Amino acid sequence: MKPDAEALRELLSADQAATMAGVGRRTWWRYVSSGKAPGPVRLGGVVRWRKAELAEWIRQGCPRFRKDATR
Repeated sequence: MKPDAEALRELLSADQAATMAGVGRRTWWRYVSSGKAPGPVRLGGVVRWRKAELAEWIRQGCPRFRKDATR
């Protein structure tokens, strides 16, 4: 099943996600690897984040997203 163009526009790159979260790229990847940020969607070798999920995370004040986060 091939994703439609609108669904693909709702997926953000790491740079776009970092910009939306108001942090630098390195900081974004630290958040992701520590479990503080929403988990990515993996499409083949491509890593993306859902725009709506990221917006909700930001709206909630960027809480720890996963229970297994150590920080």
